[in-house]
Amino acid sequence: MYPPSIDDHVIVKKAMRAIALNRTPGYSFCGNFFDFSYDSADQDHSIVHVKPEGQSIGSNGQIHTVVQAILADMGLATCLRYNIGDRHRTATVSLSLQFTGVEPCGDLVATSHSQAHLQGVQGRQGISQTRLTSGDALVAIGSAAFMIMPMPQGTILPPVPWVSQKPPDNPPLDLHSLNETERWILDRVRQSVFDSERCGQNFLSHFLTLDTQSTTDGAMCDVENGPHIGNRVGHVQGGIILAIGMVCASAALGEEWLLSGVTATYISPGEGETVRAQSVIVHQGRMTAVVKTSVKSGSGKTALEVLSTHARRA
Repeated sequence: MYPPSIDDHVIVKKAMRAIALNRTPGYSFCGNFFDFSYDSADQDHSIVHVKPEGQSIGSNGQIHTVVQAILADMGLATCLRYNIGDRHRTATVSLSLQFTGVEPCGDLVATSHSQAHLQGVQGRQGISQTRLTSGDALVAIGSAAFMIMPMPQGTILPPVPWVSQKPPDNPPLDLHSLNETERWILDRVRQSVFDSERCGQNFLSHFLTLDTQSTTDGAMCDVENGPHIGNRVGHVQGGIILAIGMVCASAALGEEWLLSGVTATYISPGEGETVRAQSVIVHQGRMTAVVKTSVKSGSGKTALEVLSTHARRA
């Protein structure tokens, strides 16, 4: 167990702020916790950035792969949401990222643009593109398609509250007023901070249980599901479930290989008590490699299929 003094830790204070902000409908805990900030957004584009803070960095001190994936997903979706109103939501159909090998140094910015809608099909799909940059350096380019789906009859999806206004720095929060879900999240953050400092590992690996294991033909990873990684409708957030696949694919090959590109197809929502990623090495040559990863819900139903490319590091 963690000591009472853990509440003085900066990451725990960030979690308390995120819980307070999350009481305003329209966002998610992870969006508030990682503190994604909207610089501008309208029906054609969005600019969102994230800072390298304790809750969002990896072991190298720079923005974690998980947070990069969430940022890309959020940026790609935001510029489409302005066109659909409050009685519809977006669901990711596919998402691709091509990395340049540049590690973010400082703030990471996603600049995204709505491109078109898929023609000649039933239903509505929007297409968008993004560029992830850190300073003047290009970190990745990406594209995605999103299904535009109606909300249940009579349900309105609140807009993201921190687009037109900045969130308060220190919103009030009475710890005695926490509901069961909020207490669960805060206790998880407290324990993850304590464990990461005791073991010397980064916070996110404990918070998300990103513990990969080698297999005969790749790697696997079981991640505990819960409200700490849920989106606005209660499923595993699209960027997080993609990141789980990316982390597992990278573990299949080891540190000498750089993740250079990823293409993901979203099949069903991430649900259940656990989410499992299973990666299989399809090709491993002298310079390049390919890994296929399936991410499944606790029921065993496939949620995501990922095909990733990797390059041997210099």
